[in-house]
Amino acid sequence: IAQSAFDAPASIDVIDANQLQNAQLQINLSETLQRVPGVVALNRQNYAQDLQISIRGFGARSTFGVRGLRLYTDGIPASGPDGQGQVSNFDLASAARIEVLRGPFSALYGNSSGGVISIFTADGGPQTIAEFDGVMGSDGIRRVGLKLSGTVGTVGNAGAVQYNLSTSGFATDGLRAQSAAQRGTFNGKLKYTASPDTEISLTLNRVDMPDVQDPLGLSRFELNANPGQTTASATQFNTRKSVSQTQG
Repeated sequence: IAQSAFDAPASIDVIDANQLQNAQLQINLSETLQRVPGVVALNRQNYAQDLQISIRGFGARSTFGVRGLRLYTDGIPASGPDGQGQVSNFDLASAARIEVLRGPFSALYGNSSGGVISIFTADGGPQTIAEFDGVMGSDGIRRVGLKLSGTVGTVGNAGAVQYNLSTSGFATDGLRAQSAAQRGTFNGKLKYTASPDTEISLTLNRVDMPDVQDPLGLSRFELNANPGQTTASATQFNTRKSVSQTQG
């Protein structure tokens, strides 16, 4: 039930669309998640290992991905029973908000729930809006995104169909050798108003990350000699990860 975060009997913070999208790269959740008290979101600069996110200490020992926290996209679980998950399929461009739940009330979400992070896709508004954006940066960083939203009919009236479709492509050459990555995402939401008290929503989410390279870590000797180098075993064995996921 929607209510003020101040009145809710739990530690909840909300990051709205403006904070997620304005003057942000919209590539990693760590860009804005760090402003939430009790949350540490580290960008490993390694897309094969994903972000390291901890809430009040839960998840701090994860060597890759997110562990010990529950992740949700529009109510769909994005983490396994043991709390292992990743946030690569979180589409920030089409999000209405992200809710972060901390503390003991997260136990209501089941096993391995030291905290909960939920992303919610925005509904299409009354006006048809098309947006295109692009980002370029050092180390070959480039991202392009396209979003289309609107409503067929009148919002709130029976027969209205609200839509919000977003797709983006991201690539980087990486700071070190063997650290290149690319990611393509699509997120769409349709909401049909059958009657004043009945709504049907359909969401479709896809992420594709082919052969994301992993430069691995460095020993103390390698770090002292050259922090920008890549360990020989990474290039020798072409260490990498591929992810492809579609859900509705």
